[in-house]
This record gives sequence, structure tokens and C-alpha cells, in this order.
Amino acid sequence: MAEAQADVKNEIEADVYGSFFVKEDAKEATTQDDAEGRAWTWSEDGMTVIRTNARTGPGCHQNCGLLVYVKDGVIDHIEGDPENPHNQGRLCLRCLAANEMIYHKDRILHPMKRAREDRGKDTWERISWDEAYDLIYENVMAVVEKYGAESIWVTQGTGRDINGYGPMLAQYLGTPNYGMGFLSGQACYAPRLFSTSLKVGDMFVCDYSQFFPDRYDDPRFEVPEYVMVWGNNPVVANSDGTLGHWIVECMKRGSKIICMDPKLTWLAGKAEYWFQLRPGTDCALALALSNIIIQEDLYDHEFVELWTYGFDEFAASIADFTAEKAAGICGIDAEKVTACARALGRARSACLQWGVAMDHTSEGFITGMAVFDLLAVTGNYEKPGSMVCGRPCFGVGSTWMSDFTVIESLPTPSWAASGDKRMNQEFNGCKAMAAISQDMMLKALETGEPYPIKCVWMQTNNPIANMGAEPQRILPALLGTDFNVVVDLFMTPTAMGVGDVFLPAVTFAERAGITGHQPYQLGAVAQCIEPLGEAKSDQQIIYEVGRRFHGDAAGTWKSDEEFYDFCLQSSPFKYQDIKERTWAYPEFEYYKYKTGKLRPDGQPGFNTDTGRYNFYSIAMQNMGYSPLSAYEEPPESPRSTPELYEKYPLVLTTGARRWSLFHSEHRQAPSMRAIHPGPQIMIHPDDAAQYGIKDGDWVLIENEFGSCREQAELSTRIKRGVVSADHGWWYPERKDRAENDGTEAGLYGVLENNINKLLPMRPGKTGLGNSYKSQLCRISKYEG
Repeated sequence: MAEAQADVKNEIEADVYGSFFVKEDAKEATTQDDAEGRAWTWSEDGMTVIRTNARTGPGCHQNCGLLVYVKDGVIDHIEGDPENPHNQGRLCLRCLAANEMIYHKDRILHPMKRAREDRGKDTWERISWDEAYDLIYENVMAVVEKYGAESIWVTQGTGRDINGYGPMLAQYLGTPNYGMGFLSGQACYAPRLFSTSLKVGDMFVCDYSQFFPDRYDDPRFEVPEYVMVWGNNPVVANSDGTLGHWIVECMKRGSKIICMDPKLTWLAGKAEYWFQLRPGTDCALALALSNIIIQEDLYDHEFVELWTYGFDEFAASIADFTAEKAAGICGIDAEKVTACARALGRARSACLQWGVAMDHTSEGFITGMAVFDLLAVTGNYEKPGSMVCGRPCFGVGSTWMSDFTVIESLPTPSWAASGDKRMNQEFNGCKAMAAISQDMMLKALETGEPYPIKCVWMQTNNPIANMGAEPQRILPALLGTDFNVVVDLFMTPTAMGVGDVFLPAVTFAERAGITGHQPYQLGAVAQCIEPLGEAKSDQQIIYEVGRRFHGDAAGTWKSDEEFYDFCLQSSPFKYQDIKERTWAYPEFEYYKYKTGKLRPDGQPGFNTDTGRYNFYSIAMQNMGYSPLSAYEEPPESPRSTPELYEKYPLVLTTGARRWSLFHSEHRQAPSMRAIHPGPQIMIHPDDAAQYGIKDGDWVLIENEFGSCREQAELSTRIKRGVVSADHGWWYPERKDRAENDGTEAGLYGVLENNINKLLPMRPGKTGLGNSYKSQLCRISKYEG
């Protein structure tokens, strides 16, 4: 082991996502699908039908294929595209009702400004785009002159293709500080991707046949024998490029479900093994399952011996994780743990459908490592029906932006701050990712240390309502800046509370684009209607801001189509090609680690520092952390803080997706609000009875960080001792409460029912992960 450590080059300051943004020239890449005869637009019943993909707000993490029916320049209705292999005609109710948001009377359709001293007041004044860009230039440069470019923070909301353009804006403005706005511990996907990239070198996803245009009929595909649904409710969430119905289709073809969830979901009800575990204890279960498989000699000897590193050390480190130990920690049945381990050990194949719950404990990134170790113990990598490598296709990084040479080709301002000014100095995990620490950013806003943050750009981001823990700190912190820009479709609590300039963005139907957030295929967002009012696409706003600062050096493209030709420069396509083709699937093969397709040197193995799957991570050790997966209790829990547990005797989990809503979006849509009109907290009837709470009562939820109110939803589906609270709530209809009047009801009631007030801005020791799903709380009937 020591000799191997000495031979491994550990680049702590390297971007561990680098393997996901493969620098390759894919101009000669071939496709699996035949596009001949595939139309992208036609006439039907007096309407023009346009094939496109949904990709921007209001929306989600998907790129579902749509048929948009347009009459006289107005969208009549939207349907799912039955020929698109990705979603095969299925659409969620939000997309079917997209017209309610696209044509909503409250959409902001022109740029606006207001005086800094009027933040929190509805004193907005309509301005032109030129005036908006002049104001941005003037105020940003004032911040640069006074504090330095590192005092600018470019933030974004959840996923979607803004991920590709946000770094461009940060480059234009010369700041090293770009990332998710106030997402403590980067606690959404990033912790899992960070830790598992150290394990296996790439992004690996469950094989549901999504890499094949003929899907389940492709002879190379085999359905997974088991799908482990872990910390995720994919039928409702459809998150991270995975559609829930893919799992259902695999179940129809024989796949069995193992589900880890404190709630009885639809999939949990169909599972062969359902573990209703205490939130935050997932890692303990993963380690026990691996230990049992090893102890009973059910592990995949060939894969372990030929393709892994540090197995003996891993096996020894988890030898005391018995079924009984895990059962005691998680609050589950020990016999079921043993039975499940044996089933996995004997299975032909298994894969993981994971969710954000893994990131939502302070050491959540370790949970991802532990579950990937379980998959390695059973040899479930790169074979049909297992975890397969999902690299970006056709040389398009993460399928939303060409590889990093795109960013490198943009101008570097003379005033640009160096990378060592990036706000992550306290956390080696963030430094290894070349990512900022949102937690440090909030402290810097409040204290000016290690340097002040004085200008915040917020694009598709509503942190006071959603994402940001402790919004009661975030609101006053943002009020202390010199200048803030908000880019959005609607006036949000964040925009009303702290914005100085508001720039209106378009929806997917009003713009061009390319698909993203998964590497299975490349598709196009085709513009279906003219932009409403003066609204512009997110990418157009960014490159026009770039030109205001740098002239044509920022990019000479004059349209979004030209911009996407630039983004597709390493692919075989121009934007018009992919729009007319509508989707393109690259060639795909299994067992790539055996044929040298995962390593840049063309040698067999994985794209890791050892060339193998790392049970033992030397990079983790060199960063000062445990090289092996190990369980830690959440910072607040019945076991780690028993005295606190006496005062707050319920485990609080938050953030579960609802059918009609995506985080803080869709509160304006009448049909979506009819389905879910207000914030609810799910409570087991036995727990509710103990506190005198009935179904529909308003409930006061409290802990040491804060309090809020939500309406009781009594259900036996939730584990006793656990409550699950809705997130992202605000009330656009409260026009009389738009302004900040110093009460919870101000700013559309954003702090009235905000469960994030009970969550701390406090990451794990690496700077990654946060206890969004494993806090403690108490409840009482609200009498106000």
C-alpha cells in the first residue's frame, strides 16, 4: 500500500470533474440512430408543430422531447413526443401546463432598475437593455476598483443549461467565485460526484437502456435484476437526467426494487426490500450490506481481484458492521439486512438510483462512496443492467457546453482575480473541486472576511425562498452589498428583496438551445415562438454582458444559433444540423474499462489515480480525510446529541419533490397550485396524536436554528419519529405583501413557511454536504 501511495500523483487542486468534460475532437464520431425521414416541423390541423426539448425555467432537470403546437404565433398546446427515445411521449403535468407560465400575466418582460436604498420596495422603473447593461458595467467596475474582482459572486439556480453559461459570465467579470447560490455544502449532486469520481473516475449511472435509440429492444441491453432506489423518489422527482418511468419499464421486464426511504413511496410499496431507515444513516446500511456479502463470500472475486485497489483494507475496516449494528443505527430489521445482502450478492446485476438525500447530511459525500463500494463488491460496473459510464457525448461537455476550451478562449480581464482568491480556503474538498464554499460566501457577506462580497449576480436563483439554509441570515446579508443583479421570469422574493437591476429571461419555447444534464444523447431546443416582450435567453444575456465589458473579444456571434455553433465546435454538428435531426445518439459499448476506453492513455482500467476502482482513496487521504468509507452520525441526531434530542424529539427531513412543483417554481400556475395549494408537513398519526395535532391543522415547527409554520398532512407512510416538511414556499398572489414590511408576511410571505429557517449554513468537514434531511425539531399545534 505504501509503495502504491508513493507512485500515485495526487492533484488536490485539480478539478475532479475534469473527466466529465472530456477534451476531445469528436467531429468524426458516428451515431447509432438513423435520422433520415425524421421531420422537426410540420403542419397539422391548421397549426405548426415543432419538435423541441424543454430545458429552461420554469422546468426541471430533464430534456423531455416535446411537440409544440403553434397557431398564429401563439402556443396552442404541448404534447410529449412519442418518437423521442428519451421520454417516449411521456410528460409531467408541469410541462403539459407550461402555457400557464409562458403566458402568465405576471411575467416580467422588460428590464427594470431601482435605487439601492429602495431594496425591498416595489419602486421598479422600466429601462432599456442598453441602460441595464450600462448600469451593470458602471456598478461592477466600481466594485472591482474598490474591492477587487473577487468581491463579485456569480450565482445560479438548480441545474439546467445555465450551468454552461454561468462560468462564461464569471470569466467576463474576472471573478473566481461562481456557483450555486447559498447551497450550503454544495449539497446537491456535487458531494456524490466528487466522492465517487475519486472512487471510479467518471460519472456512472444506472443502465435503463437510455444509451440506445431503440431502448429496451436493443439486443445488447439486459434489465437490471435489482434497482436500488436510494434517497430518491424518481417517479415523482425525475431528477438528474433520469425519468421515473424508465424504472417502471424495467420492472415490467423483471427488475426488482430495493428501496431505502423513510416514506412509503409507490416504489417502496412495490419493493422486494424496503428499508424505512432514519434519515442520515444510509452509510451504515451500505457498509453492512458490503460486509455481509464479503463475509459470506458472495462478492465478485474476478472484478475485485483484477480491477480494484485497497479491497483488503476496506474489508477489514467494515468487519464490525454487522446487520445488527446497522439495524440499531438505522432503526430497521436486521434479518432483512442480511436477506437483502444475500440477494444482492447472488444477483446477476444491480444498479443504483440515488438521490439528493445522500448529499443532505453533513458527511453525505461518504454515503455515495459507501454505496459505490457496495456496487464494486458485487462487480456492478459496465456490464448490462449495472452502473455504466456516462460521459458527455460528441465532445460536448455535460451536453450543455463544449469542453473547457470554450471558456479558455474567452478574454481574461486585466482586472481578473487569481484562482487562489476563490472563496474555498477553509475546505480541501472544495479546493479539490475548484469550487467555492457557499458557507464561506455567506460569512464573507456578513463579516467581510477573508474579503468582502459586494456584488451578487443571481440567475435562475431564488435563494431566500429556496436552496439557501438560514434565509433569515441571507436576506440581511444580501442587503449589505453594493450592487445585485437578478435574472428571472417572475418577480421573486429574492428579486423584490435585494435586487437593483432585473433582467427578464425567456422560457424554452422562446429560444434556441441544446439539451443537457445527461450524456445519453444530444438534442436541440428549437425556438417555437418569438420572445415575449423584451425578454432574452439566459445565454444571450450573458454574452451581451460580456460584449459590454470586452467588445467583440467576448464573442462575435450575433444570434443564439451562432453561439451554439461555437459550443458545438468539437462535435460533428452545427446547431441547425442537430435542430433538424432533433436527437443524435453516439455509439455505445459496455465493459469499457476492459478495452481502454475509460483512460486517456488507452490502457485497460478506470480513469483514477491508480487505474483501478478505489476502495482505498489515496487522494482522500492526502487531503486529510479517511481514505475508506466510514459512517458518521449526523451532527444533530438521537445518538450524537441525546440532550438536544430530548428537547427536539423528531427527525426533520426536507426537500421531497411534489408532483406539481419544482422547488420554488410554479407557484403562479393555477392548475399546479390547485394540486398542491400550500406547504405541508407529513406526520405519522401516532406522533400527531401525541401533540394534539389533527389532519389539516397548522403546525409550528421549531429547533435551535429557527421556526416556521406548515399544515399537517397525517399519513402512516412516514416513519414514526420522522416528519417531512415541504420547501420552497412563497405566495406570488400576495400583491399587498410584495414589499418587505419587516414582518414574516412581507416579500410574498417568503419567511412565513420557509422550512430552511430550521437548517444551518454549516457544511461537512470537506466543505461538502449539509444536514438538510437530518435535523431535529419539535412540533406543536399553531394557535396564531
